[in-house]
Amino acid sequence: MLSRVAESLFWMSRYFERAENTARFLDVNFNLLLDLNRIATLESSNCWIAPILVSSEKACFEGQYNEYSAQTVTDYLVFSRNNPNSIRSCISLARENARSVIESISSEMWEQINNLYHFLQSVTPQQVQGDPYSFYKEIKNASHLFQGITDNTFSRTEGWDFIQIGKYLERADNAARLIDVKYHMLNPENERALDPVHGSVEIIQWMAVLKSCSALEAFRKVYLSKIDPDNILRFLVLERTFPRSIAFSICSAQEALWAISGSTRNRYANNVDRLIGKMESELSYTSVEDMHYKGLHEYLKELENGLMRIGEQIHLLYFAYHTPKIEPSDLSDSLPFTGLGGGRAGWSQSQQQQ
Repeated sequence: MLSRVAESLFWMSRYFERAENTARFLDVNFNLLLDLNRIATLESSNCWIAPILVSSEKACFEGQYNEYSAQTVTDYLVFSRNNPNSIRSCISLARENARSVIESISSEMWEQINNLYHFLQSVTPQQVQGDPYSFYKEIKNASHLFQGITDNTFSRTEGWDFIQIGKYLERADNAARLIDVKYHMLNPENERALDPVHGSVEIIQWMAVLKSCSALEAFRKVYLSKIDPDNILRFLVLERTFPRSIAFSICSAQEALWAISGSTRNRYANNVDRLIGKMESELSYTSVEDMHYKGLHEYLKELENGLMRIGEQIHLLYFAYHTPKIEPSDLSDSLPFTGLGGGRAGWSQSQQQQ
């Protein structure tokens, strides 16, 4: 397989997953405000800063907007062309990647991604503000349909493996960021800094964390007792049967990488297989107590940095057209959306500009 084709399939999948994750988080945020009967304070910055923190776009956002509100956050994360991680930008980039390898994907895949692209071009901010539920549902359903079409029309070749790698690396990174931000904001130690969270209100907030990963029903089937923050952490990070947990995503990405390289559990063929194998093994023997002992924020940051290095090594091994330095001097120059401070790598943009 040509490296150009592999890279386009990887980023097509990753950008689609990113758009769906953003849509789900914004949708849950709107519904959370309804559940908490906080419509009158919809413009409160505390309600809308979390989606920006999850996407690591705080500095960029504050450079363009003066306040955190439903209107400004929606405009930035849905419509802004200056934000490469907005839903509109992600779908445009996914479509461009699909177009560049249109001969390698099925006509049904191209039709679905093209339909969503044109739908987004026709939607106005006023429509989203008036009916956010219908809009975000459309984005999520379009992503599910695209993944279902891909499952049923794409041959299980190396191209399929690169699609899976992109999807699951993005999913793991998004889950780590979400847990880091929301767990910190709901931590009792921070009650003085934010609105107090007690009783039923706290339960609603933690349910929103699960809904942001489409995990509420699956969580309830495993943990029948009262919603507990440690159980939520255990489920979203370590549960290997749930397809949106970090552990499941890492295992799935590892299987796809091994299918390409021929690595096994006892022998790795390259550095990227070593890195992801090490991460999978550490997750296998990690407990919630270990995370707290190390510091949850530090643990999740280390996980995000590990995903960043895996993405960099995938590029160097499979996509690069030259031989750059193996480790970037500045981590912010690594994988898009996973770089510290939301940095975007030059190499990730090279093929987008073709």
